Amino acid sequence: MRKFFLTLAGAALLAGSMSVVSSEPAMARDHHHARHHKVCRVVWKKKVVWRHHRPHTIRYKTRHCWYR
Repeated sequence: MRKFFLTLAGAALLAGSMSVVSSEPAMARDHHHARHHKVCRVVWKKKVVWRHHRPHTIRYKTRHCWYR
């Protein structure tokens, strides 16, 4: 009975390790393409405002962010 239990436990252990080994390359293959990260650039934007009957240019920095 003890030998039978050991073979069952060994088979379960082998099956578990086999499933881990078989799923690992699939995960690695899935993560190979998923390298998306956020990219941000600081851009100067200009806005023209009419003050005292003449145009004034207001410059301000904004962050443009996107994923690629």
